[in-house]
Amino acid sequence: MRLIVLAMALVAAPTVLSPAFAEPAAEAAKDARPGLFVKQGETWLFKIKDGQPADARKGDEDDKPGSDEIRVSLDGGNMIVLNGSSVAYNYQAFIAKKPSDKGNRTSVCTLLPGVTAFENWPEKLPGIRLTNFSEAGDSMGCF
Repeated sequence: MRLIVLAMALVAAPTVLSPAFAEPAAEAAKDARPGLFVKQGETWLFKIKDGQPADARKGDEDDKPGSDEIRVSLDGGNMIVLNGSSVAYNYQAFIAKKPSDKGNRTSVCTLLPGVTAFENWPEKLPGIRLTNFSEAGDSMGCF
């Protein structure tokens, strides 16, 4: 009887334990919060769809965003954002260590069309998540 119970436990173990052995990238993607997570030293270009960054691709600081794209770079305590679209956007930003972290919300200012925005913090940021984009309309400012 013990042999049967042991055999059943060994067969069941991979099913029970499989999440612990899941591939780290797959786990990170599953746990990621909405938005685009930008790590220190990275540059990303993206579009806005349904209030979230979409069609994101890595780039460098010299890449020009398309007419409907935004470029963001994180360098030390500086975030540089160029809004290549014709729409002003309000959005939220969260300072975090990894994509799955909720992070701490930080204030950012409206992204004006065709303008490069500079957001600065006194310390080097590990990463920042940009999310919840909405057309600014008449509500422009720093939030």
